[in-house]
Amino acid sequence: MLVVSAKRARREDLARSLGAWAGHVESCDAEHAPQHASRADLVLLDLPGSIDLWLRLEHARPGLAGVIVRESPDAAFLTRALRAGVGDVLDAAAGPDTIAHSLAGAWARVQRSQRGVVRERRRVRRLLALAAHLRGSRRELAQQMSDLCAQMAGSYRDLSDQMRTVSMCSELSAILRQELDVESLLRTTLEYTLRRIGSTNAAIFLPNSLGDYTLGAYVNYDCPKDASESMFADMAEVVAPAFESGEAPVVLRTPAEITGALGRESPCLQDRSMVAIPCRAQGECVGVALFFRDRRTPFADAHVRTLGLIGSLFAEQMARVVRTHNRHLPKSQWDGPGEAGPDDFDLRA
Repeated sequence: MLVVSAKRARREDLARSLGAWAGHVESCDAEHAPQHASRADLVLLDLPGSIDLWLRLEHARPGLAGVIVRESPDAAFLTRALRAGVGDVLDAAAGPDTIAHSLAGAWARVQRSQRGVVRERRRVRRLLALAAHLRGSRRELAQQMSDLCAQMAGSYRDLSDQMRTVSMCSELSAILRQELDVESLLRTTLEYTLRRIGSTNAAIFLPNSLGDYTLGAYVNYDCPKDASESMFADMAEVVAPAFESGEAPVVLRTPAEITGALGRESPCLQDRSMVAIPCRAQGECVGVALFFRDRRTPFADAHVRTLGLIGSLFAEQMARVVRTHNRHLPKSQWDGPGEAGPDDFDLRA
């Protein structure tokens, strides 16, 4: 506790009058009060200008409790003191008991304030821990939302691809169902394929009644024109048998892959990227479609999926054409899909 008064005798009188507080008292004048206030929890002021000094002390030592002793304090002084945060104002004629009681009340308020500070600190620590937990939860939620958005975007792309696939299947199926002869079916299939995947060399090989394959139709994009017909006809002996038993499109991007699939080197397919489509319907191969072009412009995955769908729809319609042409004969006597030569179906680029 700190007692501040302008006169030393007055400081000593006040200190002696404090009874139980006397053993914890320091006293000084106004000039040295700020240095002593740093070690005090209570301050008793008895001097002119006590409110101004109190404000300085309270600023230097937050949480300090103060009592002012003043000769005949008026209402204006009391109001100003209370607004400044002074705990109590006593008349200079107050006895030791009154002063001790007032200081006890101020000390009790200090203790309550300190306990409140402790509680507030605990509360702040809890809030900081909760904030840290919430930040972690927020980061986790943000990551989950990011993953969910990525999944939704992927699902949207998949759904969009599926819708385009369904649309393409519906469109091509409606187109092919109108073709009831082999020549028109081959021509329409290749024309539609070129619109979908762009310029490429293409050929469709058809099985004949002897179990061999012949060239049904072809598109020459960048092969030598004077040799393209014979080249595609020769390929019928190698390419179609190599892929007729497959179930899915085969993508070959390097000469080594092409040689391995065909069982021998093929000079016309060197430096080419190639897709072979076995066209199967009801467990039988009704044709083999071959697409190839320069390796510098390979077939994208979307192109491969498109070619697979086109091959499947072509096979269904080809099987329907075969049944239509041979419906008056037993199945054992059905001919192959066609015996026409390549001149009939040449779609030159």
